[in-house]
Amino acid sequence: MTKGLSIFTTLAVLAATLLLGATAPAAADWRADLEELVRAETAPRQDELLSEVLRAKPDWRKVVAALEALPFDDAETGTFETRQTICADGVARPWILYVPPSYDARTPTPLLVMLHGLVSRPELMDDPLAYARDDEWAAAAEGYGWLVLYPFGQEGATWFDEVGMANIRNLVRAVKREYNVDDDRVYMGGFSDGASAAFCWAMVEPTDFAAFVALNGHMGVGSLAGDLDTYVPNFYNSPVYAVTTFDDKLYPAEKMRATIEMAQRVGVNVFYRELEGGHGFDYADAEIPLVTRWLARHPRDPFAPTIVWEAATPEFGRCHWFQIDEIMREEAADWHTDYNAAMVDDRITIGFIPADGEGPGVTIAKVIDDSPAAEMGLKEGDVIIGVGDRTVADMDDVDAWKETVARGNDFTLRVTRGDDKLRLKGHLPPPENYYVFKRARPSARANVTFGGNRVDVLASRLGAFTVYVHPDMFNLDEKVLIAVNGKVAFNTKVKPDVAFMLKNFLDHRDRKALYVAAVEVDL
Repeated sequence: MTKGLSIFTTLAVLAATLLLGATAPAAADWRADLEELVRAETAPRQDELLSEVLRAKPDWRKVVAALEALPFDDAETGTFETRQTICADGVARPWILYVPPSYDARTPTPLLVMLHGLVSRPELMDDPLAYARDDEWAAAAEGYGWLVLYPFGQEGATWFDEVGMANIRNLVRAVKREYNVDDDRVYMGGFSDGASAAFCWAMVEPTDFAAFVALNGHMGVGSLAGDLDTYVPNFYNSPVYAVTTFDDKLYPAEKMRATIEMAQRVGVNVFYRELEGGHGFDYADAEIPLVTRWLARHPRDPFAPTIVWEAATPEFGRCHWFQIDEIMREEAADWHTDYNAAMVDDRITIGFIPADGEGPGVTIAKVIDDSPAAEMGLKEGDVIIGVGDRTVADMDDVDAWKETVARGNDFTLRVTRGDDKLRLKGHLPPPENYYVFKRARPSARANVTFGGNRVDVLASRLGAFTVYVHPDMFNLDEKVLIAVNGKVAFNTKVKPDVAFMLKNFLDHRDRKALYVAAVEVDL
């Protein structure tokens, strides 16, 4: 009897071994296919590998665990990596990634995206590597152990247009594909145009970022120069550290203060400082330690229990786990207040962008349309050698002249054009009133909260929306209820969808926000 049992036991062990031998490779294969999938760079190869993973029908929990534990290759550290990417307009543009000496591929690492100023220049920066090496933020990141990403923009690919914004978006994902980035500690910052972009992105596309740093920028540039619909209540979702200076000739504290106070009256999270100085980063040594400590205290919460979001187009309808999909052309709700501010533009601007390089004189890289420079006949390639009664060796001389004139004054430029010397007469326009944000289209607004497997949406002009579902937000064994203005719009169980989860991950490269399903509600 004992011997018989032993034989049956042996047969059972053999059967189990054969069964495991048949199933183990399949289990191993989908994980191998998954690792290759997340590294694949071409859409056809991604589609092929995605089909292989789905064919194995892995449990969604195991897929989540595999994505969260993805391995990364070791990288050379203490270096500035210079690369190129083909942007949406077909133009190759450089980008640089600083990898600190302390980077460890096994440890999630914060990422700082730093945007340069004067982004509307016609040509790319002459020496991007020198710019990055000299940047104060790289030195700070070395001490804090942060990765720093430097995109480079130009006219037609600015921080506020379709091409430039897609470039930033794609570069963040490219870095996440190769480096172990802490998804909850990705920050965006910049100076001048870079600061204006930080304000703008906080209002139109904050999902990838934990916080924003805006140094000597203007809250309205994304709307005024980029023709984007921007709304102050959207700052609710992302903290902003803002600095202005008293003697800034472009964006002085005295004027920018009104926009900050408007945001603070709404009750959003804008930390604001006013400092001595002009339109320069002379305060870097004292301010960077404060900024970096502030950033460290503000990680992202991808599943914040409350979202406040306003959008005029579905293109910028997404904020974390909520997305506006349709805007209705109807009367706004009584509580849907539009926040804007009237300002006076009395800056002294001739209307040109100078070329890189040193004098003598200031070479014109671009003439701005509908500007005094355009009206007086200044051309690209001209070299300004005098303004008024001053000789011009560089832009400092032009800036010094600006201190002596006012809007409404006439002025004269002395320029060289090839072998010719010309005197061009111009007129500075009178001060002009303007609003900080353009308003050409109706917007939808949603105040959204979740808790206890319920989502409540207070909606104005909202025609359709999407709620992204994560198991940290809801008990998926129970129904999820979504109510809009007090009326139930959805009340059923949500089933995890591995295909959706993987496609969403490939689009966003976010391991901390692995949404397993999306609920679309059409009102």
